Amino acid sequence: MTMHPSLGYDIITQELEERARNAERARFVREHPEQIVRMPPGPMLRLLKRIIRPGRQTVAPCPEPHGSAHAA
Repeated sequence: MTMHPSLGYDIITQELEERARNAERARFVREHPEQIVRMPPGPMLRLLKRIIRPGRQTVAPCPEPHGSAHAA
């Protein structure tokens, strides 16, 4: 199936416009990092993080046995 030349032109034009918008957005972020406000993670993201990376658990050292051979 062949594409009509005007349709191909429209697709290329849209891709170029999208690239220009992305480049402008990236430039703005680089030049104005103080204006970027990160949103707190939502409930689904927090749940996913908890499942993938559970919190670290503290491990208490084992007590020395009473009949230790190291006691001199």
